[in-house]
Amino acid sequence: MGVLLQFLLTTVFVALVFSQNDLQEEFPPGWTEKCIGCMCEASSGCNQTLECMEQNEVKYCGVFLLSDVYWQDAGTPVLQGDDPNRIGAFERCVRDPYCAARAVNQYIQRYAKDCNKDRVLSCDDYVRLHYFGEANCERPISSLPYYRVFRNCISS
Repeated sequence: MGVLLQFLLTTVFVALVFSQNDLQEEFPPGWTEKCIGCMCEASSGCNQTLECMEQNEVKYCGVFLLSDVYWQDAGTPVLQGDDPNRIGAFERCVRDPYCAARAVNQYIQRYAKDCNKDRVLSCDDYVRLHYFGEANCERPISSLPYYRVFRNCISS
């Protein structure tokens, strides 16, 4: 599947996530469908068949490569009819692109801050927040392949 098609599919499912009633009505400045779509592209190429992977004893899963801690910080969203306390709820959510996008959306809404210290909340802050987490989002990112893919996507 081509990158453009993956991006368009991502945009469609993100639009559905943004329209769900269980999310906040207002979004932080710069938090757009394109922003979350490019985060997906940078994280995994929006590859929905990607298996979970471990790095430094942390498991990352789904199109956004989310960890269990990230999912918990996002409020433990689950698939309809699931229970966040059921074994496997994390994996079921983050492997589903809609639920995973909802987790990212809730995480960004909860922790939105000026990570790049330019005094403006923007998508650049959110991509740093997503990659490094709330406590470390001020770290340098420009040399990372993840950020280069993100910048190419966001500028196209």
